[in-house]
This record gives sequence, C-alpha cells and structure tokens, in this order.
Amino acid sequence: MNITARIAPLALALSAALLAGAAQAHQTWLLPNQTQFNAGREAPVAAFDAAVSEDLFIFERAIKLDVLRITGPDGKPLEAENRVASRHRESFELKLPLDGTYRISNVSQAIMGSYKQGTETKRFRTTPATLAKDVPADAEITSFAVTTTRQQTFVTREQAGKTVFAPEGDGLELLPLGPVTDLSHGDTTRFRVLLDGKPLAGATLRLLRDGNRYRYKLGEQPLKSDDQGEFSVTWTEPGRYLIGANHGERPAPGQPQGTREKPLQRASLAATFEVLPK
Repeated sequence: MNITARIAPLALALSAALLAGAAQAHQTWLLPNQTQFNAGREAPVAAFDAAVSEDLFIFERAIKLDVLRITGPDGKPLEAENRVASRHRESFELKLPLDGTYRISNVSQAIMGSYKQGTETKRFRTTPATLAKDVPADAEITSFAVTTTRQQTFVTREQAGKTVFAPEGDGLELLPLGPVTDLSHGDTTRFRVLLDGKPLAGATLRLLRDGNRYRYKLGEQPLKSDDQGEFSVTWTEPGRYLIGANHGERPAPGQPQGTREKPLQRASLAATFEVLPK
C-alpha cells in the first residue's frame, strides 16, 4: 500500500491520547451541546466542542478538527461554521436545514516508527502530508505504523427518520441500526462496528457515562460485537455517554514491525451520545 498516494493529507490529532482501557486514561471526544433539536422559523444550529481529557467531557486540551466529515439526513456533505480554536477545546457550529439525523466525524491519521541511517536509529512521528519531509526516502525503515483516529457523534432535527449512513470506510466507525438521538434511560440501541468499511466481528468496545470525575469507580462497561459486527447498548441511566474502541496489529517480538509499503494498521474510535430521563 502506498500511504502517500492513498491517504489524503490529514492532521495529526493527539494519537498519544487515544482511548485506553485503563482507568483515568486520557480520552478524545467530540460533544454536541444537545442531540435533539426542534425546527422553528429558522433552521436550528447545533454547537460542538472537541477536546482530550482525563475526566470524560471535562475540557483539558483542544484537539485539531482539520478533517471534519458531516453527513446530512439526505446523505449529502455539509460544512461546519464559526470555527473557534482555544487552548482547552476547538468548537464549531452546524446549521440543520433538514429534518432527520446528522452524522459528524473528525478523522485523522498519524504515522509513527523508526529508521536507520548508517549506524544511527531515529524515531519519527508524522502525518501522510509530511512523511516525505520527515523520513528520508533512502532511509532503512525498522518500524512503521499508521493510526487512524475517529471521534464521532450524531444530532437530529425533529424526528430521526431512517438513520442509514454509508460507511466512511477508513479506521473504526459505528453505524447506528436504529435511532441514536432522543434517547431515554431504559432504551436499547443496536450498532454495527466497522473496520475499514467492513463489519468487525469480536470487537471489544467499552461504554462510559459522564461524571467519572465525581465517582470512586470509573463505571466502565465492556461490550463485544457478534459475528456480524453488531452489538446492543441498553441505556440504564440518564447522562452523556462515550463508546470507545481500539484495534491494532501488534506483531510478536522478532517479527516485522511494519514497512513503508505494508505498515501496521491501528485504529481508535470515540463516539458520544446523550440519554435523557424517561
């Protein structure tokens, strides 16, 4: 695979702060101000914040939103408005012109590895856009891994309608198999998890409710996809939630650690949802 040819230039987005299974790990997330909007005389406007934090949904450091993919209920792309970057978060707004559900994704890729020149070994951390500048073309690659990171969320204007989205096709992503907004505690939602556009069987995911800063226990719930890559979540309490997952190739010691032509592929997902009292 030719990385520089296949991948559009994407920004490096704090790959070291990817979702981890351990308690108190830093997490990236994309959070709307609310997930359900009513139509009035003018189209409603949703606001979004993106950050990385140790405590879920507590602003600590901003993440870059250079590669936003927004899909409307009709399947057509939309553009964000009024983007603002600060130390603790990046924010933007989205006008909702149609009834139905909107998908919002931020996708980025990072390349990490090492190479030798003469007797010296150097480590590198770069992006597809800056790979040629950061890694000499004649260098001997000793390790090479590509990490795709996705933050994902959904909002709805009026009724959700049929929530059918085409796969975005790179890294990990969630496809809802039913409504994912206007949720109440006690509801159950079914999802399909995809890797590079295909169902991922046996995927390990985790569910975390906001407010972990104020609990002695993290309260993380493990999830697992079936043979079709599908799994269900029953929302037992009101609040804002994150579904996270990691997937990656990790060769055994002594085995190839990835090359420029055939890199190790790794992926991370963080999807957020809002659940209201019944």
